[in-house]
Amino acid sequence: MAEKENGTTQFNPPPLYPETFKIFGIEFAPRFLPLERRMQTVAALWWILSALLGGLLASMLMAYLFFWTRFWCVSVAYLTWMVYDLDTCNRGGRREGWIVDFVRGWRIWKHYRNFFPAKLIKTAELDRNQNYLLGSHPHGVLCSGAVACFGTDGAGFSTLFPG
Repeated sequence: MAEKENGTTQFNPPPLYPETFKIFGIEFAPRFLPLERRMQTVAALWWILSALLGGLLASMLMAYLFFWTRFWCVSVAYLTWMVYDLDTCNRGGRREGWIVDFVRGWRIWKHYRNFFPAKLIKTAELDRNQNYLLGSHPHGVLCSGAVACFGTDGAGFSTLFPG
């Protein structure tokens, strides 16, 4: 960090907040990114953790409630709902419901869509009384673009295709 200038040594300290930094050879993102980009990263992390760990954690919670607490009835009610709801995918899914609309409309999904970025382009009108099989290519391992466009309302699916 020393430079020779006119025969004297000049000390130039490293910048206080470098653009990127390394720890153990791993290069990390800059510390000061815009809040929007941080929110996009949190949204992507939320989705990947819920996709990878959600089922395992829910199963562990239900087993804990059933075997080690007095709230065993919650596990029984959930298991009853799972059996009742097992054929929903073959009956066209859940078309309406405030809970589904509420979760699909979370603001976090817009940040999630912008992280990649995924875009939904309408090329044809679809009959709202029909079921459709939607495809996304190239989709990658976890189909993040399909989730952002079709699984959530982050790309505005409900406004492009009302009903």
